Amino acid sequence: MPLLPVEERVKSFKEIELGYSVEQAIKEAGRCLQCKEPLCEKGCPAGVGCKAFIEQVMLGNFDKALEIIQAKNPFPCFTGRVCAEEAQCEGQCVLASKKQAIAIKALERFVAEHGKANWSEEKTNGKKVAIVGSGPAGMAAALDLKKKGFYVEVFEALPKLGGILGWGIPEYRLNRHSVEKVVKDLKEKGIVFRKKERIGFEKKLNVLIKDFDAVLLAIGEGKAKKIELPGIEKQGVLYWDKFLQGFGTGEKKLDGKKAVVVGGGNTALDCARVLRRLGCKATVIYRKNVPFMPCNKSELFHAMEEDIEFKMQLVPKEFLGKKKLEKIRFKKMEIDNEEFVETEKTEDLEADICIMAIGQEYDPIVANGTELEGKEIKINGNKTELWSVFAAGDLTNQEKTVIHSISSAKKAASEIETYLNEKK
Repeated sequence: MPLLPVEERVKSFKEIELGYSVEQAIKEAGRCLQCKEPLCEKGCPAGVGCKAFIEQVMLGNFDKALEIIQAKNPFPCFTGRVCAEEAQCEGQCVLASKKQAIAIKALERFVAEHGKANWSEEKTNGKKVAIVGSGPAGMAAALDLKKKGFYVEVFEALPKLGGILGWGIPEYRLNRHSVEKVVKDLKEKGIVFRKKERIGFEKKLNVLIKDFDAVLLAIGEGKAKKIELPGIEKQGVLYWDKFLQGFGTGEKKLDGKKAVVVGGGNTALDCARVLRRLGCKATVIYRKNVPFMPCNKSELFHAMEEDIEFKMQLVPKEFLGKKKLEKIRFKKMEIDNEEFVETEKTEDLEADICIMAIGQEYDPIVANGTELEGKEIKINGNKTELWSVFAAGDLTNQEKTVIHSISSAKKAASEIETYLNEKK
C-alpha cells in the first residue's frame, strides 16, 4: 500500500495510506492463487468471501466485489483501513510464509472506494428496536435490522456519531469522512440517530425496554481502565480515552513536551503517534518486551519509522512533581524462568505528559433504571439476563476489533429477529 513520506506524516493528521489506483489494485489481485480451500476466509472473523471478491477485482468488476464483501461485512471502508489483517485474513494467506501475503485489507478499502452498492427497499414489520451505541457494532446491527424490516433508533452518548471510529481512532488511520458517509447513508435508509443521550442518565434503560420491542447494547469498551498509583492525579497524567477525545484530530499543539505512553497495544501506539504529530517527543513504555506487545506489527513498524522511542520491561509506580507532572518512577522487570517479574530496581523518566493506555472497559451505568443498577450485566452469547435486551460488540467479544464487532452485531440482529418472531 502506498504511504505518505514519513516527514509529511508526522506534521499532519492526513491519512498515511494513500490507497490503490485501479491499475495497482488489479495487479495486486492478480497475485492471488485462488486457492481451492482459501485459508484467508477462515482467518476472517466475519467469513468474508476473500477469494471471490479478489477475483472480481482482478476482472475489474468492482460493484460485484463490493456485493460479495457486504454480504458479510457492510463496512469495508472501515475494515479496509483499521483491520488487524496480520492476525486474520492476511496472516492465513498461503503466500505469507513464502513471500508476501495478498494485501486483502488494502483491496477491501479499494473496493469500498470504487464499488457501488445496490440497496433494495425493505418491507416494514411494525416492530421497533433501540440500539445503545453508534460504533461499528451499533451501526452494523442497525443496518441488518433495518433490512429485516424493523424500525431502528440508535442512541449515542456523545455529540459525535460513530463511537470509537468517530473519536478513538486517529485521523491518520481512519479519516472522519468515511464515518460521516456511513452515518449519512444509514440515515437515508431511515435509521434514526439520537446524539447526546447517555442511557443510564438522561434516559434510563428501563424506559427503552418499555418503549421498544427489543434493545441492543452496543456500547463498546470505550472507557479507560483506571489504576491507583501515587501522584496519578497530577496535571499532565491522562487516560487514553480523554486524551484521544481531546487531541485525536490535531486541533491543539503540544510543541516541545516530553511525553510518555504506558501500554503496548494499538491504542498506546495511537496515543504516541498522535503526540508525535502534536510536536512532542514520545516514548512508549511496556512491561514486557517488543515480541510480547499485542499491537499490530505494521503499526509498530510505522511508529518506529515516525521516531517513537520504546523502553521495555518497566512498570509505572509513582508520578512525581508538585502540581504538574515532572517525572515518572518505574520499577524494572526481569525475566525469571520465562516469566516477567518485578524487581526493586527503579528508573526515573522526565515527562510533562503521561498517557495511560493499559486497558478498556464498558460503563456499567448503562443498566441504571433496571434491577441491575450498579451491577455487571451477565451475557450469554448475544443475550443478556434482562428481558428483551441483547448485546453485541466489545461487550460480547474477547477480541476487540472492528470486524469482530461487526460479526457479533450481525449475529445479534439475527437473534433479535428470531426472538421477536417467536413472541408473535
